Formats: sequence, structure tokens, C-alpha cells
Amino acid sequence: MLSRASKRGLSSLATALKSNALIDVHPEIAEALHARKPVVALESTIITHGMPYPVNLETAKSVERNVRASGSIPATIGLIEGRVKIGLESHELERLAECRNKPVKLSRRDIGAAIALKRDGGTTCSATLIFAALAGIKVRPTSVFSVEG
Repeated sequence: MLSRASKRGLSSLATALKSNALIDVHPEIAEALHARKPVVALESTIITHGMPYPVNLETAKSVERNVRASGSIPATIGLIEGRVKIGLESHELERLAECRNKPVKLSRRDIGAAIALKRDGGTTCSATLIFAALAGIKVRPTSVFSVEG
């Protein structure tokens, strides 16, 4: 049985999706959450603001591989053209890493403006926590954010 917090997170996401919110949950993430598999939410400012290209892209891919090796599903969270992405496709990860569209650094205070302006952006820890909670990913902060399995 889902905990009250899990139900709240799933219903929040379901409500957001029904109201045409600007949020896209990668099918692998949606399936994992539905099946109650462990999902690890990953922030993306390390990609957009932490390292130069192509080191940033290789690091992001390496982190995602390590999460998979642990038996969890990685959910790198970012903003692409003003849409929140819970789990990035490889071309979206590359888009953020290349920084051609000058992605913004998204903290809690920056989310609304970045969505309204249809920007690309890398999520900080605070924005990642907000979006992970909306998606129903139970988080506990460590050096990355992980779900209790």
C-alpha cells in the first residue's frame, strides 16, 4: 500500500498532468514509480554550470550508469524549452551540456520565470527536490538524492 506522502505525490503529479502542466515524466521513470522501483533524482546544474563541455556530459552519463549499476533508475531533472523534465533523454542531456541555449541555473526562485520564458535550465538541489516531490520520488538528501526502495 502506498504511504500517504506517496499518494499525495502521485496525485499532485496526476493533477498537474491533467491540467496540461509544463512537466514531462520520462516513461521509464513513470513505469519505475508505478512499480515502486527505486528512483534516484539527480540535479543538473553540475551539467550546465559545474564543468566544461564535454567533461560535464561524460560525468552526467557516468553518474547515471553508476545509479543503474546500483539497481536504481536515474532521473536527471532539468528544464528544456520551459518544460520540466523528470528524466532526460540522451539528446536533452547533451543539449544542456553543450550550453548553446545558455541554460539558466534554476533554484526555487528561478523556476517560474524560466518556465514563462521557455528557457533551458539546470536544476539546483532545491529545484530538484521540488520537482522530485511533485513526481512522487521520495527523497532523502545525501550527495545525490535517492529514493527509499
